[in-house]
Amino acid sequence: MSPSVKLRWIYILMVVFLALFSVQMGLFVAHQMEGRGLGTGILIYIVFDLIIGYTLIRAIWRITAQAYLSRKWHKLFSSNRHAKLTKHLNYKYRGLGTEIIVVRNEAFVALAIGMYRPKIVISTQVLHMFNDDEVKAILLHEWHHCRNHDSIKLFIMTLLTEAFGYWPIMKPIFRYYQTWTELLADRFAIRQMGTELHLGSVLLKLSKLGKTEPVTAVHFAASAMHYRMLQVLEPHQTVKVKISLLRPLLASLSLLLLLMLGGDT
Repeated sequence: MSPSVKLRWIYILMVVFLALFSVQMGLFVAHQMEGRGLGTGILIYIVFDLIIGYTLIRAIWRITAQAYLSRKWHKLFSSNRHAKLTKHLNYKYRGLGTEIIVVRNEAFVALAIGMYRPKIVISTQVLHMFNDDEVKAILLHEWHHCRNHDSIKLFIMTLLTEAFGYWPIMKPIFRYYQTWTELLADRFAIRQMGTELHLGSVLLKLSKLGKTEPVTAVHFAASAMHYRMLQVLEPHQTVKVKISLLRPLLASLSLLLLLMLGGDT
């Protein structure tokens, strides 16, 4: 099974699981509004109410935080925009059909930002650190994120993971999804460049820098550096990303069963 197909099935598994849980929560709320079982299962109702309240609070907090951070970074990028370099790169890479914004910053910044109309943001430091081919590899990586709208997909995954974080299955799926999002973008860049040399050079340099990027969008050196280096070293072999699903899945199904049985009492 190809990584993209496996990723799709894992995503479907998560959606189905959360859909079942949401249906159970809806049935519980309906029963509570009708006043059924309030006399004998008051403790169960309190537990269910706490779970629902926690889920809603976490979801609202994540949405609010994302809106605030997005506005903050958009304002920062706009105020530090390098007009000349922005115009130059947009002309040079006009074939991508995606807006590129160059910002004045001494740190490494390369990311895809925006949920509905994604843009590529890179810093002047990127242009100073890397040669033209390496910059092109970085831009192709980010362009893949833009084409696939990975920013909004990652936001939805983050929202679900935080809102339903009490389910053991959520975090392993999120980490796996995040890792393969980066690997597929790297694979696209390598395929477009015709060689893994330039991307490998970028990753090697970044591995020495550490993580210095903002955390509000899909960014180049965000995660999975180990797997990404393996893919560059062995481009003709599929990287095996470890994911432990059996125990978290069984634990989550057991918890769901207990909630379903509790909701019927």
